[in-house]
Amino acid sequence: MASLTHNAIQGFTLIESMVSMALLGILMGIALPSFEQQWQHTRRQDAQNALMQLHLRQTQWRGMHAQYASSLAELAWPNAASNSGHYTLSVQQVTAHSFELHATAIGLQSRDTPCLTISLLRMADGSVRRTSNRADLTDLGRCWTW
Repeated sequence: MASLTHNAIQGFTLIESMVSMALLGILMGIALPSFEQQWQHTRRQDAQNALMQLHLRQTQWRGMHAQYASSLAELAWPNAASNSGHYTLSVQQVTAHSFELHATAIGLQSRDTPCLTISLLRMADGSVRRTSNRADLTDLGRCWTW
């Protein structure tokens, strides 16, 4: 009579599977906040690029008019959103010598509280200042990387 051999089935036990899932959960808990911060930092480029483009358009506009443009429409900006749609843009405090451009985070980007508002200010003395969270002279959130 042929002897029956017992072939062990290879695989994970329930305990091994649960330990693996717990380790995966711990690693995700560590990695996800850092990953989200990196995305927020990357999306700030959307605001910076839009503000720099608007600054250039303001300079071109001023070359042909008595003062800077007071609206996005005058600058031929299609709507109030940045190119990728992570910020709402506005033009404020316009005079013949100065203006303020603001980009306010919307959607998921509004979780980026240190850089909720990123601004570019053209001062009356001709200097250009990059600020954050509506601070007059400083970039408190270190939002501008260039």
